Amino acid sequence: MNDRNKYIKVGLLAVLALVAILGAIVLTNKKVPDPPSVATILSTIQQEADLVTTELTIRKIAYYDSSQHEQILLSDPSTWKYGERKCIVPVEVKIKYGYDLRDMTLDNVKLNDSLRIIEVTLPQPKIIDSGYNTAVDYDKVVCISTGLRDQVGHETIEKIRQQAYEAVMKDDFQELAGTEIRHNAQTLLNSLAISMGFAGCEVR
Repeated sequence: MNDRNKYIKVGLLAVLALVAILGAIVLTNKKVPDPPSVATILSTIQQEADLVTTELTIRKIAYYDSSQHEQILLSDPSTWKYGERKCIVPVEVKIKYGYDLRDMTLDNVKLNDSLRIIEVTLPQPKIIDSGYNTAVDYDKVVCISTGLRDQVGHETIEKIRQQAYEAVMKDDFQELAGTEIRHNAQTLLNSLAISMGFAGCEVR
């Protein structure tokens, strides 16, 4: 190898060494980005997943019995007697039940630095929305009026439907759907946590 080639090779090695040193300095000085603050995490959750709900459809059969002093009640049709006004009204109630994550505060969110996860305490589940069809399907309403009694009118049918709705609203929705909405919340919040750079989310 002549002297010229030798000097070129040494020069290239020196340049490569300098580049390696500069690269190491840059990597050493490069800062790892700070994780999002609790306030930022809470804001992201509330913007991206303000509600976590499930929809329940509950069907109730309401009975009207005029023998009970014209009062509306849920009674057994097998007790009906001649000379009375009776009515059977099916009611389908739709309910959205779950978590309103807008109810969460900073106290509901904690960071577990050692596990790189977000720990979320969910708010109490509640009824987000509920109602039943305002139109009456008279094909499904059964009215019996014996003797000289008048037929059960629209106003009475509406009262029967309202009573059935109120009876449904007394059900234990936590028992009916609590496990499902908690699973939905876990899945959604875990996905959000990963998108923010965490290993996952644990709901409580």
